Amino acid sequence: MPRPAEWFERFPSDDGPITADFTYIRWLGDRKGIERLTKTWDKTIFDCREPLQEWVKVCRQTVRRGVSVYAYANNHFAGHGPATVRLFQELWREY
Repeated sequence: MPRPAEWFERFPSDDGPITADFTYIRWLGDRKGIERLTKTWDKTIFDCREPLQEWVKVCRQTVRRGVSVYAYANNHFAGHGPATVRLFQELWREY
C-alpha cells in the first residue's frame, strides 16, 4: 500500500482521492506478521510514530478543506488499537 502522501499525489486535483465531505481511514496492519509477535493485544508492539506522522499531515490538509476525517485503528496495526489512536491524537496536537 502506498504511503499517504504518495496516494494523494496520484490524483491531479486538490481534492485528491476524496470525493465526499468526509473520509474514513482504517489502520489495519499486517495481521499475520504481528500475530507472529503477539497474541495479546494490550500494548504497542510496532512503533507506528512515523507512518502516523504522515497521516497527521494528510489529515490536517484534508480537514482544512472542510472534509471530516474518521479514523479507526485495529490491534494489528501496532499491537494495541487504543494506543495507536492516543498516539495519533498526540501527534495531531503537536503538528
